[in-house]
Amino acid sequence: MLRWDDGVVEGRGDLPSGIVTFVFTDIEGSTRLIRRLGERYDAVLERYRDLLRATWSEHGGREVSVEGDGCFVAFADSAAAVAACGDAQRRLGEEPWPADGVVRVRMGVHCGLASPKDGDYVALAVHQAARVVAAGHGGQVIVSDQAAERAPDTRPFELLALGRYRLRDFDEPVLLHSLVGPGIASEFPAVRAVPADGHNLVRSPTSFIGRARALDDIRHQLGPGKLVTLVGPGGVGKTRLAVEVGVAVAPEWAEGVWLVDLAGVGEGALVVGAVASAVGAPSGSQADRRNALVEHLRPRRALLVLDNCEHLAADSAALAQTLLASCPSVGLLATSREPLGVPGEVRARIDPLDVEMPGPSTWPPAVDLFVERARAARPDLVVDDTNIEVIAAICQRLDGLPLAIELAAARVTVQTPTEILGGLKDLTGLRTSDRMRVDRHRTMDALLDWSYRLLDAAEQTALRRLSLFGTSFTVAAASAAVADEQIPSDKAPDLVWSLVDKSLVVADLAANATRYRLLETVRTFARGHLEAAELEQVARSLASWALDSMGPGGKVDLDWVDAVGFELDNLRSLVALRPGADDTLAQQIACTIGRYHDAVGTFREGVDELSRYAVDLPQDSVPRLALLTTLADLNLRVGRNDEVVNVVTLADDLRGRLESSAISDDADIDRVRGDLAIRLGDPTAAADIARRALERELSPRGRERMWNLLGLAASASGDLDEAARAFGESLAVAPERGDAFVMIAHGNLAEVALRMEDLPTAALHQRMALRLAVQMGTPLMVGYSLIVAARMEAAERRWATATRLHARADAVLADTGVKLYDDDSRESEAMLLSARDHLGADTFEKERAEGRALPLADAVDLAVDVFRSVRIPRGIQS
Repeated sequence: MLRWDDGVVEGRGDLPSGIVTFVFTDIEGSTRLIRRLGERYDAVLERYRDLLRATWSEHGGREVSVEGDGCFVAFADSAAAVAACGDAQRRLGEEPWPADGVVRVRMGVHCGLASPKDGDYVALAVHQAARVVAAGHGGQVIVSDQAAERAPDTRPFELLALGRYRLRDFDEPVLLHSLVGPGIASEFPAVRAVPADGHNLVRSPTSFIGRARALDDIRHQLGPGKLVTLVGPGGVGKTRLAVEVGVAVAPEWAEGVWLVDLAGVGEGALVVGAVASAVGAPSGSQADRRNALVEHLRPRRALLVLDNCEHLAADSAALAQTLLASCPSVGLLATSREPLGVPGEVRARIDPLDVEMPGPSTWPPAVDLFVERARAARPDLVVDDTNIEVIAAICQRLDGLPLAIELAAARVTVQTPTEILGGLKDLTGLRTSDRMRVDRHRTMDALLDWSYRLLDAAEQTALRRLSLFGTSFTVAAASAAVADEQIPSDKAPDLVWSLVDKSLVVADLAANATRYRLLETVRTFARGHLEAAELEQVARSLASWALDSMGPGGKVDLDWVDAVGFELDNLRSLVALRPGADDTLAQQIACTIGRYHDAVGTFREGVDELSRYAVDLPQDSVPRLALLTTLADLNLRVGRNDEVVNVVTLADDLRGRLESSAISDDADIDRVRGDLAIRLGDPTAAADIARRALERELSPRGRERMWNLLGLAASASGDLDEAARAFGESLAVAPERGDAFVMIAHGNLAEVALRMEDLPTAALHQRMALRLAVQMGTPLMVGYSLIVAARMEAAERRWATATRLHARADAVLADTGVKLYDDDSRESEAMLLSARDHLGADTFEKERAEGRALPLADAVDLAVDVFRSVRIPRGIQS
């Protein structure tokens, strides 16, 4: 087993432990390389791996895994890792690759606390290192500041600071460095990450054409207490203009410019949550979260960019009114196909680009756009007097709509401008008969229809089926949607990449892992071509894929939390589609969403969401029983005992109507009843429920839950020996359920040991719990760990530190809406009263205020120091 002591972990095998430096590598443009090289690619890939493996070995690196064209390597020393990457890039640059197969590799270096497990690592630092490499470009080595600080001497290479960026899985912006030196290029494009300069905007890599005056006008219309709405048809470039405006004005907003993309938000009730998540406001129920968002923004000078409001206009307008009325320093910039109708709203009409040729040597913006995008797709394209009039005619035919122009320009790889114009001229019969729509809307539909007709049958099928995603998706998810008897799953990635080449699918360059999405205009068009039977088939396939890969019965660990977090909007879209002839698939997906809320601590939001699903998905089934008990669990977390009784009554009635043989004995209802009994002051009844259940043949999930319940009941009754035994049994079963439950068991054992005044054992278990809580990003368990650390400090009569830690824990619990058990509350109240007596009222309140303001990362470091200060006898190492 492992020890976590003073930053050093004693592990097994030759993989390093403690502060480990991780290196990830990835071949840039590997898909196109495969297409160009064909069968020769295998030899190139093998040579690339041989070069890297030799370099890692020379510098003491240990290869952890190889997946596709990527390598994952661990080093005990950051300087060695940086030197290895420098040498690897030099060797790759000197290698005589085929002329059509030059290998360009991006590398990322990051370090953090980690320990090997079964030949691999499960640590937050691993995920962070993967985000670092995704920010780089082929031939570049990106080094995080954490790794750079541990590599003071990198000669003959140097670390060039690139600036601070926001990366997923990092709580704070991270300073990134680029390695320069012999054999490594010194100039690269901008880092593929969000700069930490006051916004979360990601500018497009393409140039911004024809909107300089509009940008300047909108910039001067914005201000605190104002709403400016960019109004225009789909494809006119509202989002692009809003992003450019946001970047331009970011220095004027002290608390930042924050874009909230509402395109993937399927219902109005989720608008507040989307905005709160974007700006970092506390989570809560819908009513609570609205208030929390207002309180979060009230003192801040910030600009919110609400993008794609048209399908949620009423809810967007209501939130805009609330924020403008309650947050005087907040400004709003919205994009929509129609105004929001908020009093005082400034409406900025965004028209298509100018298409009229002013003269033979001067081009209008629409033609500039076509030419630039066409040359990006085909660098050898010649634009001269023989075809400029044809290009102008294309832009006029498309009424200057930027999206339409970009779609047409992408065709230059397979057609001449004259052929493109000819295709557009043949579209007159495809123009919609809807007289209420303006001509340019009908032309856009015609263009999309034309682009669709130019696809082969498999590409058409793929585009239709990809339209079911509510937001971005992975290749694996795309394969689940596209594949059927005619299209094998291994062909689906090629279809996605082909649609990217045709500008119908967008590769999301802002993501830290490769994801794809459809533009909203394309999605709407493609979904309109789905027949009911095909929609049903694809929805069922996606639902099955989602449940197989992240269903509610799987292990709840960091990978599961990450996977569900990325796919949350897609899962919500699937629930809304209600795939299948009944509700069971939708109910299982809803249950996954509920257990995700439980894992990440968004309990009140989870109660709101699952309450809606419980009403919308009423069919009697075993999955509905799991949905109800999950809802009851979430209600217990936030202390809504009356609602728990109501939900359990519904679950009991349903269980009576179901075939008993179909119900897996997970003891879900037993657990809810027992937990409720404890909260109502009857732990004896809870213990009886647990013991009776443990006499049955339970699933691993049921056993873990019942041992945990018995431990809680015994602890509440004061039987600490029985509590320790029960929590120990829970820990023994927990690995079958995932890291989240291992974390909970360690936390419970720590609390019991603390009450038994066994500080070494308490420190050992709580450090394990805190380490897992940080890895998984679980604020609730972090809060519990701070409470245990506070009590340990109080036991040593260090009252100031104890008060600060408990105050920060109280803030965490308030954010999540969690209520402590009564015996826990009494322990905390007694400790805080003692602290007040010893410190005096004024000092006590001062320490509490400092604790509430303490950054959570600093509070975690303080707690770890408390746990490390307790010497752990070697006989109780774990």
